[in-house]
Amino acid sequence: MKKFLKIFAVIIVLIVLAFYFLVVPKTVSMITDYDRHTFESVTTDSTRLASYAIGEKRSPADYGFPEFEEIDFKTIYDDLNLNGWYIPSSKPEVSKTLIISHGRTSNRLKAMKYLEIVKDKGLDSLYNVFIPDLRNSGNSDEAKTGMGYEFAEDITAAMSMLKGSYQQEEFVLWGFSMGAMASATAINRPDLVELQQKEGLKVTKLILASPLSNIKETARVAGADMGIPNFIFNESWKGFEKVIDGWGDNMKFSYLLSNNKVPTLVLYGNGDATTPSEILEAEIEGMMHVYPILFKGADHVQIYTQPEFKERYATMVSDFLRMN
Repeated sequence: MKKFLKIFAVIIVLIVLAFYFLVVPKTVSMITDYDRHTFESVTTDSTRLASYAIGEKRSPADYGFPEFEEIDFKTIYDDLNLNGWYIPSSKPEVSKTLIISHGRTSNRLKAMKYLEIVKDKGLDSLYNVFIPDLRNSGNSDEAKTGMGYEFAEDITAAMSMLKGSYQQEEFVLWGFSMGAMASATAINRPDLVELQQKEGLKVTKLILASPLSNIKETARVAGADMGIPNFIFNESWKGFEKVIDGWGDNMKFSYLLSNNKVPTLVLYGNGDATTPSEILEAEIEGMMHVYPILFKGADHVQIYTQPEFKERYATMVSDFLRMN
């Protein structure tokens, strides 16, 4: 009997060790690791290219902006190489820049189509535009990410670069999905806020499209849909918290958008299974500086590509960007 109990105890210890050293790291890596979408991986894959909705267009020149520049810049902390397109305003001495940030498993090609709104609505007379490849995307370096935590660093790095190279000091952050969470995080993370204040960088508005609005709740729902038991999710969340310096509970709009009350336009669809509208609506309920625009039945980051929504979407963006 004693021998059996010893063997049983060893088995239990091995199971526990396997759980903490194999299962938990694997579930954490499901969040932090994903395939890097290079330009080639998009343009040579017809299905992926169709989801980007850019047709034969490959650069800002194809949207009427031949004077664009391709810019290399560095991350703030970890010396990664980032890359992006800078499109100067059609008028001289414009000091505002609109930064359009893609989401997870994407790159700047997917964000590029919104230049159509900039051109058609004459917003290029009011703003310069910068469209970056955030880490692990496009022409930028491969890296792990933390549901927008590191993307927020990259957006801040872009602002810093634009101040140094183009004397830009005022910014509007327009982000999609994880890029939306990153945009809201960038103006709230204490270390990034300190850097922005030190360099005289100011974010005056946010546009959050199909946004990831609460990383813990969204991950919990996705995990449940995948059949991951709640106790495994809870332990995996603790592991993920270490990746993002214990800041996970702050990465939700109910905190981020109430902590820094810049005017915010939220564009979303209730056909979105990736970032469920129910989670978003609960996060922004009662916020008077947040302007939510619902597109009934629209899917994740596909609103503008739908003909029935296109003009309304463009008008809402244009009116918001022109609003004093």
